[in-house]
Amino acid sequence: MKRIKYYLAALVSGVILLSSCSDSFFDINTDPNNPAVSTPALVLPSAISGSAYVFGGYYQALGGFWSQQYAQSAGASQWADWESYNLTEDDFDRQFSTIYAGSLQDYEYVRKSAAASGNWSYYAIATLMQAYTFQVMADIYDQIPFTEALKGLDNLQPKYDNGSLVYDSLLARIDYATSRDFTAKTSENAGTSDLVLGGKMSDWVKFANTLKLKIYMRYSKIDAAGGNGNRYKTQILALLAADNFLTKDVKFSAFKKEVTGGNPFWNTFGDRLTGNVVANNTLMNYLTTNLDPRIPSLFRASATGKLYTGIDTGDSKNHSTLTINNYATPTLVSDTLAPVYFFSKEEVLFLQAEAQARYGSAVTAASVYTAAINASLGSLGLLTGSVTYQPYDGVKSILIQKWIAATNKRSLESFFDYNRTGYPDFLMTSKTSVLNGADKPKRLFFQASERKSNANTPAKVALTVPVWWAK
Repeated sequence: MKRIKYYLAALVSGVILLSSCSDSFFDINTDPNNPAVSTPALVLPSAISGSAYVFGGYYQALGGFWSQQYAQSAGASQWADWESYNLTEDDFDRQFSTIYAGSLQDYEYVRKSAAASGNWSYYAIATLMQAYTFQVMADIYDQIPFTEALKGLDNLQPKYDNGSLVYDSLLARIDYATSRDFTAKTSENAGTSDLVLGGKMSDWVKFANTLKLKIYMRYSKIDAAGGNGNRYKTQILALLAADNFLTKDVKFSAFKKEVTGGNPFWNTFGDRLTGNVVANNTLMNYLTTNLDPRIPSLFRASATGKLYTGIDTGDSKNHSTLTINNYATPTLVSDTLAPVYFFSKEEVLFLQAEAQARYGSAVTAASVYTAAINASLGSLGLLTGSVTYQPYDGVKSILIQKWIAATNKRSLESFFDYNRTGYPDFLMTSKTSVLNGADKPKRLFFQASERKSNANTPAKVALTVPVWWAK
């Protein structure tokens, strides 16, 4: 996978070596381009860009394929194994390694350095972004290195912790981080080092509340303490009452119109491996049947015939005389400067609508649901109120509209939502699936590189085994 230029620059200035260096100017083991000591202001941009690059690239694509927003194009086969679910432990190995050796390690450096000096703004930002990153990884793999991770040479074979333990620990970390004194003299404003919220700590508190709500809602379908997914009902209702959530996109936009300098999805799926990604019929048929006005904003019409045509999951090889020119393609494929979203405004509203529907007021849920659809329309430059075909009808309507709105932005979250709720409830069975019957993947395999280097890597688990919150 290519590295974007700003990411390399940030890594050069910000990567922290795990081994100590000699003070001698002539020590040949000391690399002047990789200092043993850096500063939070230099390392934080590297950490954030690392999360954005991985989550906005291959993981975004996987979410799009597995939630049936995208499909493999006819006349190509680069991602056909994703649609047949014929994965190995080598798939996504680089993404896992990049997250752990890059962004998670960088966040940890910022956390430790900032805590030691009382630099609580940097500490909170790094803690919250690290919590966000750990949470996504736990959702993908169920078990991840956590309590013993990021210790460098002190522990090269960290144990894997269950996702439920990771979640409980993250909630405690989030609360501790947001309880710090951001007005202390030792607390520096992150400013331009914060590539997503510009160092505005009031927005980071909203980020924390939003992340907590997302974590709490993962329990909505499991028989946790309290039964029927009600473990965090009290906390959810308190968050809803306080109503201090994000009201704007949290996105990474530091891209340039240069070779390897663009959006990571575009770098790979639009530039380097072009000709592979088209609209999936599951989504496209739903949009066209309902005359959804977002179609031309989410997809470009086919080069041949100017049609909004898609392909069924796993059906690309049955159209040997056609090419990508015969199908609609995601606009993200052609958008060099498209941002990577950590949260979108509409996603946050859909999250609140679901929480209201499950634990609060149906009237409020319906109102927030409408606001979420309008936010989706507004983000695409469309008139609000122009989606009327799906009036509020409980959680199912919320999740279907959230799935549509996540296209090209938060496709991996759509994959998680489907695993948690079963919505949309009309995803098709892949025509080339190697799984049993109508089974669909619920996770990724533990990585080959981990199995080779870490004896604590768990035994292989089938792709169809749900992660802990989906049981």
